[in-house]
This record gives sequence, structure tokens and C-alpha cells, in this order.
Amino acid sequence: MRLMLLLCVVFGFAAGAGAQTGPPSGTSALTVVEPRAFGYFLGDKLERVFELRTGPGEELDLSSIPRPGPLNYWLELASSNVESETDGDVTLYKLTLVYQTFYAPLDPRKLTIPGFTLTIKTGQATHEVQVRNFGFITSPIRQLFAAASQSSGSAVEVQPDAVAPRLVTGTERTALLISAATALLSLVGLAWHNAWWPFHKRPQRPFTDAARFIRSNAETLSGPRGYRAALLKLHRAFDLAAGRRVLADDVAQFLSEHPEFAAYGDEVKKLFASSRRAFFANDVEQARAEMPLPALAELSQHLSVAERRAA
Repeated sequence: MRLMLLLCVVFGFAAGAGAQTGPPSGTSALTVVEPRAFGYFLGDKLERVFELRTGPGEELDLSSIPRPGPLNYWLELASSNVESETDGDVTLYKLTLVYQTFYAPLDPRKLTIPGFTLTIKTGQATHEVQVRNFGFITSPIRQLFAAASQSSGSAVEVQPDAVAPRLVTGTERTALLISAATALLSLVGLAWHNAWWPFHKRPQRPFTDAARFIRSNAETLSGPRGYRAALLKLHRAFDLAAGRRVLADDVAQFLSEHPEFAAYGDEVKKLFASSRRAFFANDVEQARAEMPLPALAELSQHLSVAERRAA
């Protein structure tokens, strides 16, 4: 009877202990998932996972988590990652630390990853959770000396380097040649457009020069003297295009001889009328009112485009 009573008490205590899902108030619990403790070589990585449960009002001090970097001459903390989730008053922190060993042993040897301390904050107070050391066994990649039973020419000796495979680069070579040819043709077209060598002896483009002059000197041509200079530049362009002096009465003949400019006949006639008012009537302001400088710049640009198309 006493034995049955004792067994009932023991089973009741075990059932009550297994039903607890979180830490009591004001406590924290740490669970560690360690990697295997053997079978590591130079350059291998070891991953340690820590699950920390904190109670109500408790919080993990993130500054106490180890930071990635070298720990000693043979061990480095490669990465440090922390995740957290909340379940009611309980917070679960999952800390993953990845270590990498650079120890090159001559024989199997046990090494130790040092432990550390996690700080738990509870309001203004703090307490610490100690993480224990972890020991593991590392082995040499191969034995240092050949056994007496091994003959020369065995696998222990340094083998010759493997021959690098030949890479097929036909597609890249074709793309490079096409790109080079495209760049060369673009350079030739740019040289022709800007009259660089060997295209510097091509026919002149007086209207293009006039358009560039007016566009580049727009600020200095805003006054009366500048307006007259812009008119003179356009007059010289008409003279060079016709091969003779072009006056207002010659505009119709000029347009018939150069039909590429016929679409802008009205603007050209307006230009010559404003020029006659500016130079012969000495009324620059009225001329500027009839055809301001922006209108001159726009007309010169239109004539430049027509000139290049007809070239």
C-alpha cells in the first residue's frame, strides 16, 4: 500500500513538471544545440544554436551577443544571427553562431570554443546567463609522413597539377568583334559629322555655323549690337550658300535655286524685312519686336537641319 502511494506521488510530480511550457515569472532558460564533437578539418565550420526563453519583463541585451571576428589565432566567429518571437509574456530568442577553424593539426587534437555570457535586463536590474565552452576534435587532412609500407609513387606524394579545361569563347569573341566594328563605324560617322580628318575638306555648312554661333552666344547677343551681329551672321550664311550676295529682292530666286529651304520661305522673308529695318531704318527695337533673337535662333536651327539633309 505504501509502495502504491509512493508511485502515485512520483507520477503526479512528473506530470506536473511536464506540463510547464514556459519559464516562471522573472526567470530565463537556455537551451543549446551543439554540432557533432568530432570529424573536423582545417577550414571547417561549426554551428552552435542557442534558444533563450525569457519571462515577463525580461529582455536580452543584444550588446552581449558575440560579434563576428577572430577569437584567437586559429578560431574565427564567421557569423552571428539572432531572431526573436513573442508568445504572451514569454519571448524566445534564437541565436545562431557559426565558427570556422583554421587550426592545422599534425594529429587528432581536441580544441575548445570558448564560452561567453549573455546579459538579461529586467527593468533597471540585470542578471547573466553563462554559455559553456564547447570541445571538438580536429584531424589533419592527411598524415604528415608516409608509412613504411607505402612505396614511392603512392597517393601521399604531391600529385601534378590538373590541366585546366579549355573554355569555349566563340560567342564572346563574336560579340567583341561586333562591338568593335560598331564603335569604329560610330567614330567614322562622328568624324564626318564634325568635319574631323579626313573629312575636314567637305563642303561648308554656313547655316550650321550660324546656328551654333547664335546658340553659343545667346547671352551676349541679347542687346542691340548683338542682335545686329546675329543678323549679319545669318546674312553671311545666305551669301555663302548662294555663292553671291543675297538681298531682300533675291530671296525668291534663292529659294527656287535651293528648294531644301523653301519650307521656311515666310520666315526667311521676315528675316530680311527685319534686317532692312535694323540696318537701313536704324530701328533695331522694332526689328527685334518683329523677329526677336529666339526666333532668329529657331530659324537658323531649321535652316541648319535642312542644310544637313541636303548635303
